Amino acid sequence: MSQNQIFAPRRTPVHVLGNGRLHRAIVDLPNGMTEPDRPLQSRIVFFEAPDDAHPSSHLYKVLSAAWCVDAVDLAQRGFITNVQSAQELLHECGFEAPGELGLFVTGAGGATLPAVGPERLHYARTHDVDLFTTPRVATRLQELLATIEDLYLAEPARLANKP
Repeated sequence: MSQNQIFAPRRTPVHVLGNGRLHRAIVDLPNGMTEPDRPLQSRIVFFEAPDDAHPSSHLYKVLSAAWCVDAVDLAQRGFITNVQSAQELLHECGFEAPGELGLFVTGAGGATLPAVGPERLHYARTHDVDLFTTPRVATRLQELLATIEDLYLAEPARLANKP
């Protein structure tokens, strides 16, 4: 799918596609949950919460059930941070990410993490994202993740052609 299709102005915004309100959180995994070759690992977690639910409380229930952990304990230990609605995140995004790709921005610039595009942004990659959403929202988020993977694949050629 091309970027033109993903960012077409007529598309319904991803944050209104589901049955609840779409949120994003960052969850740093404790040592017992990380991959052996990746001791410092964060997950970008997308989830929908009913409009009348407190997003963090809803996330704790979802993570506790899905990951078989005490998510409240993880939160109290500082492992769960930056719980924000997708709508707020897109509105407040300080980076120049195109369209809804701003939901996946994790930073900018620097030399230690790979950044892509003329904006030199870091995006969450597919292998670090969890989707606890309705199918329509998951499909859109997966399309956006595919676009991000395409950006990373194209980055060496973009840099090679840079004057």
